[in-house]
Amino acid sequence: MFALILILNDIYKLDDIHEVFYEEEIGATTIDSQGMGKVLLDHNINVPMLASMRKLIDGRKPYSKIVFSIIKDKEKLDKVAEKIQKELDYFREPGVGFMFVMPVLEVYGSNADDLK
Repeated sequence: MFALILILNDIYKLDDIHEVFYEEEIGATTIDSQGMGKVLLDHNINVPMLASMRKLIDGRKPYSKIVFSIIKDKEKLDKVAEKIQKELDYFREPGVGFMFVMPVLEVYGSNADDLK
């Protein structure tokens, strides 16, 4: 089992990302988030690397979305990850977001039996 986590800064793509999970019959959860870079900029903290980030952040919505899903099969994971990458133009534009995958060793809760 795998946890796919997408930090989506381009929140205008959220509906398209949800569509990917729907098409693949995979559940996902989305939560609001805010990156530390935005917090530091909002508080006028002077960090040299943030000067270049200001251009990326200032014109965008101040918040991002975290979309995560537990996916049982590696093949399904690869398919979902590829579709998300295509939808986000393979993350070519700076500031769109980033995605990573982690192994899941155990699951507990309401739909845990469906994942085992």
